[in-house]
Amino acid sequence: MVVHLTGGCLCGAITYSLDYEPGDVADVCFCRECRKASGAAAVPWVQVPPGRFCVTKGAARGYASSPQAMRWFCGDCGSPLYMTDSEGRSVGVMLGSLDEPEAIRPTVQGWVCERISWQALDESLPAYDKAPPYDL
Repeated sequence: MVVHLTGGCLCGAITYSLDYEPGDVADVCFCRECRKASGAAAVPWVQVPPGRFCVTKGAARGYASSPQAMRWFCGDCGSPLYMTDSEGRSVGVMLGSLDEPEAIRPTVQGWVCERISWQALDESLPAYDKAPPYDL
């Protein structure tokens, strides 16, 4: 069953929509790059094919955080929103930027080796020391 979701930045300058399907990768990432880009100890994401994601208002600014990844954010309020890969395989949408963030629950945790010591793991979810095997 496809679930249509919307989201956007804090100031409302950028909005997007995505179609989530059961089985789409949803994870919590503890890597240093996600921490620095978000200002949070961990970042929950969902990865969808580019054809199921669309910016519906405004234009996000991009930052190449690695040769493989472009992180997109609002140039006005600074809200981090999504990430794309250099090969165009997926769009990683930050769950906190969804209008209804509880609509998607992460099912796995990645980059646990870079987790801040006081950040708790969800013991009910599988955890990978580095990149999970599905990571795009």
